[in-house]
Amino acid sequence: MITKPSNIGRWIGAIIAAIVLVAVSFVGFRAFNARAHANAEPQSGAQSPQSDSTAQSGTQSGDTPQSAEPTPVDVPKPTPPPNLYAGGQIGAQATSQWYIDLWAYAFNTGDTEDFMKICQVEGYCDAFAHDLERMHADAYLVKPLTNQYLQANKIYECSLQKAGTEGICVEFTYVQTPAGFRYLTEEKASEQYDTISTVTDEEINNEQTLFRVLFLEEQGDTWVVTHIWDH
Repeated sequence: MITKPSNIGRWIGAIIAAIVLVAVSFVGFRAFNARAHANAEPQSGAQSPQSDSTAQSGTQSGDTPQSAEPTPVDVPKPTPPPNLYAGGQIGAQATSQWYIDLWAYAFNTGDTEDFMKICQVEGYCDAFAHDLERMHADAYLVKPLTNQYLQANKIYECSLQKAGTEGICVEFTYVQTPAGFRYLTEEKASEQYDTISTVTDEEINNEQTLFRVLFLEEQGDTWVVTHIWDH
């Protein structure tokens, strides 16, 4: 005799199945940039990066579907750093910090308007904004992502050999901790994104010290990021 599960049994099973934690971090970034490292490497002095395009991914952790009403997390808008419009290497360095601050804000809120003003990386920026739109429709934030800009290690004039584009390269380090999201349904918790990837539950609170190189081009009185490398 085969007994079908009751409605109560299915309901209990659904609750148990919902207790799953998904974390997201830079796994997708590194995989996405593997192709760029084969063709490009920023060099100091007169030497130049070799690539015309590089991509970047976000960092996220997602929690399980819950039926409770979400509690909004207050994420204040970042304040522009000093010297953002100073021009030259000083302005480029300030823009690299502003980029990291706006990246975290966009990731936490889904508001990409200011981020997209300085993110001009072909193949990445639009895809990242689209993934954030999807993610914030599928889940709500419970723990903000944090980026802390530590220092600029090198700032130098550089160019892209293929395109002949002149700009400034800024190499810097920063500390990041992942964000936490609670997905609205079990199905949404398994969604895949092109610029965001999952890591283990244990890494959700781990700080990472990261190294990044931005290639910036001057547009009017501002700098924009057009290529990214990580190491």
